[in-house]
Amino acid sequence: MASGRGVPVNKTKAKAQAGQIAQGALMTFHSPETVEMLGALGFDFVTLDLEHEAYDELALVHSIRAAEAFGMTAIVRLANDPDLVLRLLDGGAQGIHIPRVNTKRDAEQAVEASRFYPQGKRTFYATGRSGSYGLGMTEEEYAEASNRETLVILQVEEQEGIENLDDILSVDGVDAIQFGPKDLWQSMGMPDRSEVWKIIDDSLVKVAEAGRWGSMVCWMDSDVKTAQARYKEQGVRLVTVSPKELLAHGAGFYLGQAAQATG
Repeated sequence: MASGRGVPVNKTKAKAQAGQIAQGALMTFHSPETVEMLGALGFDFVTLDLEHEAYDELALVHSIRAAEAFGMTAIVRLANDPDLVLRLLDGGAQGIHIPRVNTKRDAEQAVEASRFYPQGKRTFYATGRSGSYGLGMTEEEYAEASNRETLVILQVEEQEGIENLDDILSVDGVDAIQFGPKDLWQSMGMPDRSEVWKIIDDSLVKVAEAGRWGSMVCWMDSDVKTAQARYKEQGVRLVTVSPKELLAHGAGFYLGQAAQATG
């Protein structure tokens, strides 16, 4: 059989399995060059946001290629739609991030769409990008490797999801749970934020006890070192930051220094 690259090792998944935090960036605009730069800077993964932003699928594949070229894991945040999940995984994404997971059935559907038999029901297709165009491995090898390397992240961000968290965590094939503090706050009627974070802290304990990884966002207006250390203690193994925040923070620092120097 002709040589092919096979299914790449999911470096983010491997890092989390080793007990380390994988650092990622949430891309909310189309720029493969920015994706490449994030990889050059040392980020482990990039999450391409199809939930809030008007990406087209071809643009996403270009960004997936950019991530691959610089050694990053490409994850796509997208609706819990099996057909959409299929196309982006076939296009080379190594992870899916499903928002608004509220029930056990939501979790099961995400896993079924992202994994082949016996773990799921993903439509079989081995001659696209993710299958190295059918070169270098058998279909059985491709199915096994894809199931092993695909990362499934579920986002719980409403009260209903919190109430059903134990059931969601019971689903085989779920790798990580991310909590959305802003949507959770909204679903709770916008109470004091401390109430929201108490629920998230308690929920992260459940996630760790279930043998899953926590996934959280780190904001640049926080004490990053303290936040990252706390996350690690809580079993969080995937942390994302916004490149827009990185740009705003860096630009603000630069302009502040310039103003001090030039008056």
